[in-house]
Amino acid sequence: MVRILTAALLAAALASVSAAEEAPARYSYVFGTDVSYVDTSGHPSWVAGSAGKLRYDADSDGLTVSRVFADYRLRIVDTLDLHVAAEAYDDDIGDALDFTQAYLEWRPLNLSPTRYRLRAGAFYPRLSLENRGPAWTSPYTLSSSAINTWIGEEIRVFGAELLVSRRPAELGGAHSFSVFGSAFRHNDPAGGLIAWKGWSVHDRQTRIDDVLPLPPLPQIQPDGWFWRQDPVFIPFQENDGDAGWYAGAEWQYRERLLLRGLRYDNRADPTDVHNGQYAWYTEFDALGLQAGLPGDVGLVAQWLAGETVMGPVIDGAHVVDNAFSSWFVLLTKAVGQQRFSARYERFDVTEDDDVYLDENAEDGRALTVTWLVGITDLVNVAAEWLEIKSYRPAWAYNDLATTRTERQLTLSVQLRFRN
Repeated sequence: MVRILTAALLAAALASVSAAEEAPARYSYVFGTDVSYVDTSGHPSWVAGSAGKLRYDADSDGLTVSRVFADYRLRIVDTLDLHVAAEAYDDDIGDALDFTQAYLEWRPLNLSPTRYRLRAGAFYPRLSLENRGPAWTSPYTLSSSAINTWIGEEIRVFGAELLVSRRPAELGGAHSFSVFGSAFRHNDPAGGLIAWKGWSVHDRQTRIDDVLPLPPLPQIQPDGWFWRQDPVFIPFQENDGDAGWYAGAEWQYRERLLLRGLRYDNRADPTDVHNGQYAWYTEFDALGLQAGLPGDVGLVAQWLAGETVMGPVIDGAHVVDNAFSSWFVLLTKAVGQQRFSARYERFDVTEDDDVYLDENAEDGRALTVTWLVGITDLVNVAAEWLEIKSYRPAWAYNDLATTRTERQLTLSVQLRFRN
């Protein structure tokens, strides 16, 4: 906790220096820290090198600084912005403080109703309808859905994204249509974590230089099938030199309805091994819906399904061949300074190969209920109940029950400093 508090004070000092040196109209920042009490029951956490689905376990329960983040935006010129986001954690995974995103965004001025936006650097794909706050936080819950937890763990864009949007005048200006696409590198191992660890539900984002623990699985031991895999996982590296891509489209009607679809393909060579990491050919489709319902209730729903494979093809299937899918529905309502949210989700991994001692299948569901209260502009309080029930045969490798209900209660005080 000493390291993370030191990082928090350093980030606050840097923010203060920036405030003194920059004109307020040219920059914005949000600096946040969450002090939480956590009570968990379930398997030992994956963060500690085991196989549980939660960030915390019985050994890390109690009072903790659960999150420190900084989100900074600088207007370099009228059409060019710099955006950086960093997170600090006290879990011995990587440095105490590291970046999660760092990119330039160009919005050229033109007289046409068609608008263009180009991002270049390291950033999240245009996928989540849930994590839309500063530093990719959620305004609804403390934990992310299984879909966006996985995106935060394994998926990052190191490249460029072009967005083209238009608001047709002939439709009264109420409708906006957009298409977007990206080319990227350094995401070839993505897919390995969902195969060997499985889905999770938590709030931790992988930073750019993080090296993540893997469960102590027999297939990655020195005498296992995949002995060339290190006992740790590096999601952001380039193995084969080929660029991946994603493309999508969205339609928005006023502030009432948003539909978004995306196709992702990392184009990794599944037979390549580099730096102790296998490349995983991973592709998926995603759909999202955000809508306003009667009674001022908000709806957010997402679905994602894809496949990740590794190794050569033997008897019609890759050595490791997994299909995965997840969906969630979230309802939220603001009452004065309070927000109540509830999220239900399902997730699974289906194994399509026959490799002995490499069981990756799983099936599960999760329920999250969150209460957020804005006390002042600086202070929020939150309470969240999270329950995950899942079946994962691979837990038997670590002498854990293959069916388990994992629960977590989080009580949090959130501090938010902004200009």
